[in-house]
Amino acid sequence: MMNINTELVLRQLLDKIADEQNYKEPNISVHAITSGGANYTSILYLATISQQNKDELKLFAKVAIMSDVARSHYYLPLFDLERFAYTNLLPRYADIQDRNQISEENKLVWPKFYGCNPNLYEETIVLENLVANGFNPYDRFKSINWAYASKAVETLAKFHALSIAYGEENPTEYAQLLEKMKFDPNSVARVSGAFTKLVKMALAVTKEENRERLKAYIEKEGDLVNMAKSRQENFVGLNVLTHGGFRPSNLMHRTKADGTIEVIPVDFQTITANSPVVDLFHFIFTGSDEEFRREHYEQLVEHYYQELSRALRNLNLDPNQLYPKENYKKDIEYFLPIGLIIGLFTLPVITVESENAPSFEGKDGMNSIACTKTSNLYPERLNGIVNDYVRWGIL
Repeated sequence: MMNINTELVLRQLLDKIADEQNYKEPNISVHAITSGGANYTSILYLATISQQNKDELKLFAKVAIMSDVARSHYYLPLFDLERFAYTNLLPRYADIQDRNQISEENKLVWPKFYGCNPNLYEETIVLENLVANGFNPYDRFKSINWAYASKAVETLAKFHALSIAYGEENPTEYAQLLEKMKFDPNSVARVSGAFTKLVKMALAVTKEENRERLKAYIEKEGDLVNMAKSRQENFVGLNVLTHGGFRPSNLMHRTKADGTIEVIPVDFQTITANSPVVDLFHFIFTGSDEEFRREHYEQLVEHYYQELSRALRNLNLDPNQLYPKENYKKDIEYFLPIGLIIGLFTLPVITVESENAPSFEGKDGMNSIACTKTSNLYPERLNGIVNDYVRWGIL
């Protein structure tokens, strides 16, 4: 990987954006920020473009820092996907919402896009600064609560409903896109070594009464590639464009004056063709603890289907025809084991203290996840998931 001056790369793009936004003699300020251990692929910046007698433009930017090793490990072209989302997919979704006269309350909302740099090692995207409008990410060290979770799931349902609507309007084009975006199970072979280490980390902190159950289950399922293939190749349920990383760290939220919560998805780097319930489980098992799931798991699963049905009806589509409740229940049952795998893979970095967060810049690439110095929260969250899967009869 070349040694890139990320701020210089960003400033060149900001100069172009300032000109496009009609700032003729702009003052451009830039400063790097930290995600607090929630972002590993990019350096994050806040920027402002200002000019006398003109409103200040408050921006957020990401500049890629992934090493060649990390890029070779990852199973998706992250930066290409996010650029596709903002320049192609989301504008199509906006058009679908406008043509169906979706009210502001019922619309899916995403950050305003200002520009990007597609050049290799310089991949940059510039968006509106949501923090300046009162939005913030959820505290990843705290379990989600019902008020937040229910609104996040409502947002997820809108995202999936727009994918379904896209398919109904353009079936041939959509089928080609799903094929292009299809997850390749063989691609995870690149991180099989890291997964083996993550399993060892999990077994080391699993409570003694459940350790052999977890070990036996993983040995029965086989290696990571086999696990991925078994879920993918036998799946016959609903296939949509999923977010792929729908977790609290990739959502921004704010509480409105009336006390309701507004949630906006960000980080569209992992869009994949998959079952919508995979997104739902990603959110549940990365964002909640055992106590939340005992109280709200079934309620949240039901809430998602209700909201997806509502979002489809708002788009003049029939949920009973496109995704009957019995089919949804089958998909929930079929994909439930994936929540355990999501937990094994993500909990070390979701619960890591900021100063110990892994980096994708170096020679270890994504394998640095398996070298993470875990926090005290890790065994608590991990054992909570194991307890659930024992209770559900999977372990």
